[in-house]
Amino acid sequence: MVDTISKSDVIAVVQARVNSTRLPEKVLKNILGKPVIQLQLERLERVGRCDGLLVATSDERSDDELEKLCGMLGVECYRGSLDDVLDRFYRAILPHKPEYVVRLTGDCPLADPQLIDEVIEYCIEGDFDYASNTIEPTYPDGLDVEVFKFSVLEEVWKEARLPSEREHVTPFIYNHPEIFRVGSYKGNIDLSHLRWTVDESEDFELVRSIYEELYPPNPHFNTADVLNLFEKRPELRAVNEKYGRNEGFEKALMKDRVSMENQRNSKNISVQERARQRIPGMTQLLSKRPDQFSLGVWPCYFSKARGVEVWDLDGKRYIDMSIGGIGANVLGYADPDVDLAVTEAVKAGTSSSLNCPEEVELADLLCEIHPWAEKVRFARTGGESMAIAVRIARAFTGRDKVAFCGYHGWHDWYLAANIGTENALGEHLMQGLDPAGVPKCLAGTAFPFRYNQLNDLKDITSQHGNDLAAIVMEPIRNDKPVEGFLDGVREIADQLGAVLIVDEISAGFRMNTGGAHMLLDLQPDIAVFSKALGNGYPIGAVIGKGDIMDAAQSTFISSTYWTERIGPTAAIATIRKHQRMNAGEHLVAIGNAMQAGWRRIADKHGVPIHVGGIPPLSHFAFEGEDAAVIKALFIQLMLDKGFLASTSFYSMYAHSEEHVSAYLKAADEVFGELANARKTGCAENMLVGERSTTGFKRLI
Repeated sequence: MVDTISKSDVIAVVQARVNSTRLPEKVLKNILGKPVIQLQLERLERVGRCDGLLVATSDERSDDELEKLCGMLGVECYRGSLDDVLDRFYRAILPHKPEYVVRLTGDCPLADPQLIDEVIEYCIEGDFDYASNTIEPTYPDGLDVEVFKFSVLEEVWKEARLPSEREHVTPFIYNHPEIFRVGSYKGNIDLSHLRWTVDESEDFELVRSIYEELYPPNPHFNTADVLNLFEKRPELRAVNEKYGRNEGFEKALMKDRVSMENQRNSKNISVQERARQRIPGMTQLLSKRPDQFSLGVWPCYFSKARGVEVWDLDGKRYIDMSIGGIGANVLGYADPDVDLAVTEAVKAGTSSSLNCPEEVELADLLCEIHPWAEKVRFARTGGESMAIAVRIARAFTGRDKVAFCGYHGWHDWYLAANIGTENALGEHLMQGLDPAGVPKCLAGTAFPFRYNQLNDLKDITSQHGNDLAAIVMEPIRNDKPVEGFLDGVREIADQLGAVLIVDEISAGFRMNTGGAHMLLDLQPDIAVFSKALGNGYPIGAVIGKGDIMDAAQSTFISSTYWTERIGPTAAIATIRKHQRMNAGEHLVAIGNAMQAGWRRIADKHGVPIHVGGIPPLSHFAFEGEDAAVIKALFIQLMLDKGFLASTSFYSMYAHSEEHVSAYLKAADEVFGELANARKTGCAENMLVGERSTTGFKRLI
């Protein structure tokens, strides 16, 4: 056997790790001054039919010593996943791409070189996809040999799903004889009752006794020598006879049964199926629908949340590095200061026949933060707050038409832009928003223009300027404003007498305490807040100049639940803490770290992405025709690592540098898997759930 592996026909891979649950550090235990794994590697050097040998161990710190030992012995060592051994095995052999692979385990120090050669020859001469002496065992447990084609390994790596298939590498092959040509190599005498592997302390004692008797006089002792020793010392047979064969695999099969049972009994899946039947579209918010992530994988429902931690209905805990409650929880989930204020409000009574004084305190606070604003109206959600703002603008100007830029909710005034057009909102929200149910008479009342494209707005005003009630826009979203853009919008609004409405529902309270327009030196006529304003408690605010806001009294804008106490109380507590902790600075720093990390790991692994958004509202997009598949696979693999993660990230004050570091470490590993999945064309086969959807569509 050669030490240096080049292009080879047959390569043997020894699968080993130090941290065994049944017998810790078994591969490093000493016999006659040498570790068990070293004694096994010495025997494998005598395999004549192999062109190369390597060890595949885990990337756990406990296996550092094993890697050092391999280096000292001149044996190549690959390190990969601890639990997904199939992935580790495949990646270890991938750079070499031999025609055949021999799988051995590192707890078999009595491995028989001659037997290994025989099984290799049997596999090649019989043109089997897989051959082994374990299918119908006739050899002692501990002389196991598996030989299979590399092309088969690659196929199995793509298709295997069950825990036993991932942990034990080859079950998917021999359990599918209808797909693969399987050969069973058998001996002339049935010795399968003998146990020569090292999994238990008694196993080690037996193997040590054998080595101490046979190795000193003949380091090249063989199976016949061991059997002769048993004839001389029959008491050796009894040392470990209480243990059965393949106990580890039996435990893996139990994991399979548990895994399938858990899937059937998953509360997450069960509630999703109930929701399909009872709730049109499954959820109340499109952005939280599981198909936007990966249907069948994304947990969808939570049982509790605290800080940046979320628990699903099955009790699984995740670190949320995704959408942060769609931006509502700017401080973090169940913030103790906000919750305390709300709890006290609940104890005092949340509503009555009289109004709550907290709404006056909140109005004063918002006008104090935004000195240009003089008056305030409240609602409880962002979409309805935008509808209020547009109604006020129309009432103030006596005009009907609106020019807008960006996303502003689900109400008729906004979706009217898509009436009679193919996809006017495609660049502002998402593809496929059908304005079904929006009165057709609203056609021609809402006109979109693109951010940083002042000429778009000028084109609208040249045709509809005298009829424009409002110019509606987000102050910033993905790109910074180019020089002159915001000033130009303000100037056009002044020239036309249109109300300039700034939608701060997403950008507000992200980079500063208050509206982002203050950082951009933009003074609107009306500004609208929601999402972050209440840190997860429903509240919306429309603030504006006094004379414009007074138009609210000339039209009917009224709702019972706009008078309850919880929303204003939560908003006051959120703003005070946001101000006190200078939360905006922290949110920006966390977002910048995430964006830099995405770019770094994407470049490292050659996975093209586009990164955008203001730092606290960061996002990236996978490039390529398979982007929806790669996104779903990213989500799935990050869930496996304990993270709620997608291609969007809304930073919360509760996020720490440690959270970002842990996330990026996991994402680094996952991007490596994505790169390999693309290279081998197996990304879709790796999906447990469905590919991510884009745009708006009916969820059947």
